[in-house]
Amino acid sequence: MMDETKIRDEELNEELMHELLQKGDVEAFREEFLSHHPYDQASFYEKADGETRHLLYQYLSPKEMADIFEAIEVDDDEYEDLFKEMDARYAADILSYMYTDDAVDVLNELNKDQVASYLTIMDKESAQQIKDLLHYEEYTAGSIMTTEFVAIPKNSTVRSAMNILRNAAPNAETIYYVFVIDEDRKLSGIVTLRDLIVADEDTLIESIMNDRVVSVQVSEDQEEVARMIKDYDFLALPVVDFQDHLLGIITVDDIIDVLDEEASDDYSKLAAVSDMDTFDRGPLTAAKKRLPWLILLTFLGMLTANLMGMFEATLDQVALLAVFIPLIAGMAGNSGTQALGCCPRYCHG
Repeated sequence: MMDETKIRDEELNEELMHELLQKGDVEAFREEFLSHHPYDQASFYEKADGETRHLLYQYLSPKEMADIFEAIEVDDDEYEDLFKEMDARYAADILSYMYTDDAVDVLNELNKDQVASYLTIMDKESAQQIKDLLHYEEYTAGSIMTTEFVAIPKNSTVRSAMNILRNAAPNAETIYYVFVIDEDRKLSGIVTLRDLIVADEDTLIESIMNDRVVSVQVSEDQEEVARMIKDYDFLALPVVDFQDHLLGIITVDDIIDVLDEEASDDYSKLAAVSDMDTFDRGPLTAAKKRLPWLILLTFLGMLTANLMGMFEATLDQVALLAVFIPLIAGMAGNSGTQALGCCPRYCHG
């Protein structure tokens, strides 16, 4: 534990990384680079130019690159260019090593030809899992759930459940919640890892499981799912169909991404920007987006000036009233801002 903490505390030396890459010292680069957290590796990858990225593809395996792509934070429209610069087989292997929900998020940003190509190349099992999630509507529970979870039959014992957990753990996104299903794969209950550890090995799962399980429908809006996980402090939430068949789970790390996405969307709407993440900051595009609003505000300002002109005689007689004009205008703007900020969705008091 001490060594791991020390590794996390050390910052990734980007200059050293570039030096080792240019020298072609594969062994030294891999030893140093892979000793850091995937988030630090992803930050290095995001800053890298095309030449450096090509070297990374040569030095790192698809599985190691998959860890980077699960931690990466780039604009959605950048994924297509990043995958185009890779060998198709290498890219397909990256997607197959990623958790299914993360791979689906990436594929949703690629063009249809790329998606079809990668699904054809990758192994059938991974491709089928991804296809099962791709058909769910975007921004629903189905689109963000993962199928890498641990499920055990309710008539099994703790001993057999631990064997199932031990075999499934390497590929599962979380093992702290183990979901209990019946013979029809309907969700029956849930047990925690702690429950399994403290229970006797011959105890039936049915006798220790919690059968009052909170779940969400596969068509539920992702924002409602985020609210539920926040309210109940869950690490994961099961996703079921209308007949309560267990389809997947949504983990808290996916919900953090959803909250970030929803917050960005809400702020962009308040700022009169349709999509802040994909907003093109070019001057011409910015002008096209802002010009209609500026023209509208100009006409409203002219209307206000004409209305004030109707009271010109009054202002001539009582000049002191002119002092209050900017105060009234400012108060109107402040009232509008407060009204937007305290809509029922945000204010709970």
